[in-house]
Amino acid sequence: MKNLFHADRLRKAADNPLPQQIQTPPPPEEINGEPEWEVDQVQQSRVTGKSRRLEYQVLWKGCDPDETWYPARNFRNAPIALKVFHDEHPDAAGPPVNLQYWIECAAAEEGCEERDDDDTAEKAVKPRTRRHD
Repeated sequence: MKNLFHADRLRKAADNPLPQQIQTPPPPEEINGEPEWEVDQVQQSRVTGKSRRLEYQVLWKGCDPDETWYPARNFRNAPIALKVFHDEHPDAAGPPVNLQYWIECAAAEEGCEERDDDDTAEKAVKPRTRRHD
């Protein structure tokens, strides 16, 4: 017997994708009427622009890698992921000035009010500059 099959007899294994195979992301949860995706891991943080806005790159649960930088305010519903990141990376830019407030809201299972300083970092890491001798 030969291990030869016609292509119409084959199916993709949906629960066991091949490396580099694009996966369909899970549908977002709805929180306060807005779609929300679950943060798997915070990758890095930075402060950018004249307004010194705090931003994060993250891995989303069940999604392909994403190199987009998102403003800190987008993570009001994921304060524990931010806290874990900053505990593990104390020299990284941030955390947001309102992180403790976001944690308290999550513990009380309440939505957080949007604040003007949601994208403000407690500390900003200065970019390294080259010395020209």
